[in-house]
Amino acid sequence: SIQKQTGYSTGEVSDRILDKFEQLKTENENLMLITLMDQGIYIDLVMDSIINNVLFGALLAILILILFLRDWRPTAVVACSIPVSLITAVVCMYFSGVTLNVISLSGLALGVGMLVDNSIVVIENIYRLRNEEGYSAREAAIAGAGEVAGAILASTLTTVCVFLPIVFTEGITRQLFVDLGLTLAYSLLASLMIALTVVPALASGMLVRVKPQKESALFGRLLPAYEKSIALALRFKPVVLLLAVALLVTSAMAAFAKGTAFMPEMDSTQISMTVTLPEKTPLAETAEVTDEVVARLMEMEEVVDVGAMASSSSMGMLTGGGNTATNATSIYIALGEDKERDNIEIAAGIEEMLADIAEEKQAEISIETSDMDMSALGTSGIQVKISGRDLDQLQKLSKKAAFVVKKVPGVVNVSDGIEETDRELRIVVDKGKAMEHSLTVAQVFQEIQSHLAEASSATTLATEEKDYEVYVRADADEELTREDLQNLKLKYTDSQGKEKHVQLKKIAQFQEASTPQSIHRDAQSRYMTVTAELDTGYNIGLVSSDVEDALKDFSTPRGYTVEMEGENQTIEDAMGQLLLMMALAVVFMYLIMTAQFQSLLSPFIVMFTIPLAFTGGLLALYVTGSELSVIAMIGFVMLAGIIVNNGIVLVDYINQLRAEGTEKKEAIIQAGKSRLRPIVMT
Repeated sequence: SIQKQTGYSTGEVSDRILDKFEQLKTENENLMLITLMDQGIYIDLVMDSIINNVLFGALLAILILILFLRDWRPTAVVACSIPVSLITAVVCMYFSGVTLNVISLSGLALGVGMLVDNSIVVIENIYRLRNEEGYSAREAAIAGAGEVAGAILASTLTTVCVFLPIVFTEGITRQLFVDLGLTLAYSLLASLMIALTVVPALASGMLVRVKPQKESALFGRLLPAYEKSIALALRFKPVVLLLAVALLVTSAMAAFAKGTAFMPEMDSTQISMTVTLPEKTPLAETAEVTDEVVARLMEMEEVVDVGAMASSSSMGMLTGGGNTATNATSIYIALGEDKERDNIEIAAGIEEMLADIAEEKQAEISIETSDMDMSALGTSGIQVKISGRDLDQLQKLSKKAAFVVKKVPGVVNVSDGIEETDRELRIVVDKGKAMEHSLTVAQVFQEIQSHLAEASSATTLATEEKDYEVYVRADADEELTREDLQNLKLKYTDSQGKEKHVQLKKIAQFQEASTPQSIHRDAQSRYMTVTAELDTGYNIGLVSSDVEDALKDFSTPRGYTVEMEGENQTIEDAMGQLLLMMALAVVFMYLIMTAQFQSLLSPFIVMFTIPLAFTGGLLALYVTGSELSVIAMIGFVMLAGIIVNNGIVLVDYINQLRAEGTEKKEAIIQAGKSRLRPIVMT
């Protein structure tokens, strides 16, 4: 098991280790090394995927421009803005210490589509003035950029300011999205500068000769239809608003019915599993069963390598840890990258294939399908924390709580947190009887302690290679049985001053009990945790809510508390942070638009487009069967910034037409028609 140092790239370290393995193999021909897990492969997969997204995003953006403008010259102008903006963003990232990681590259991938937005609005306006209004190339470049400069400045700032509130968030939300926010901000600000400087400069040179372009047949039919729909909407304004609200409420209910998640499930090239046999199974039998399981796994076409090790810890073999338990085996399965089935389907196949072994050997098989899942950043599964002072009372409450949790549908492998207990002998001293023999409770326990104390190092033997600690232990204490302890003679002095002895069993009671192997504390209070895993096909948010409802009637004595923890708590904390971020972002956007429009009313018109974006986003989650995750919430935060851009471009032009003296209704229809193409394009 090899781990990288902080500050080094996982991918680079992984490649170096693999190179070293190859070197070792050539130096030692009998050496065989099998890689069971390599995080470098996973990171390479993600990075390749993101870089492909960046390239395809840029390509699709250019194709849309050709489709709408039907002229390669303005398309070429806009296409130039993509690489220049990306390079500027990467340079800014370098100077602000943001590395090229999965999160920051995701910011670039998300930004590619938006990088062209500003340039599209500028070039479309220049192209319209040059082609339709008869301006010269130079005049069109100056007037076209000037007309929309205020609008695109405001729209870029609203998108950037959405990420400003990350500064006010804390915890995992901040860790995850600071890089993404900075990367997006850099690329968008670069695209704004290019749209206002490079695009008009290139346009004035490239649009000297322009052939009058016919409007495409599709757009030719779309414009009159859109004009009629605006007129209709203006006649029935309350109906339009009510429909918008109804759509938002319906889509929200549909999306939330799917439940919530921290991160969407991710498929990886590895699966880990644990096979647990009945307690006190000898190691030889465990090894025999493990060999049979491994042999069957190797027959599966998706499986490349399998590693197994007797250990009660599922990660024991990977962390170099081990355990004295001989009844549990950790198995690690490396899968091929070109597998046809996903990990959940493969896991179901493994369970089916090993069903006879599980039944015959009374073995418990637990499979983890995604060790590289990003949910490792938070706590996974369901956890119920029971806090209080007395350990015996905590154990009773844990068993009761586990019984309640077990009844909830969608919950598997429920643990009351006290399975791993040790038997203990409790000695309860009778104070009255001890006083009769002039002994205090403390004296009795000191006497017992002296017999039970571990031997300490007496001296050290130093050799050339190593120092050896020498321990001295009395033979009599080596095998101290419970019977010996009961018959232990304690010295005391009677009232006449004579030294006498009394057996421990005459002044104390002996009780058998079980005790946890470890005691956990939080805020100076002891606690035990009831844990449960999620069954396949169930949602963590919905099941956690059911568990919470089931525990509402769970009564606890005074001084004891029961609270939900686990993945759902992580989700709720992150969602809370994101909602705070969104609320602050909306305030910032309003302030920017107030400055842009010199009005307190116009920004409100634009703000009403935000719920429409959420309607589309929530419906998309429902239609694709996706859960509302933290990643989806970041999408909504971004949408809040992006969606107002179209509104700003439209309202800004309506205000310009009104300032020129156009009647209100006419200004709305004319601005709608004029700005339809750039809005649809962006």
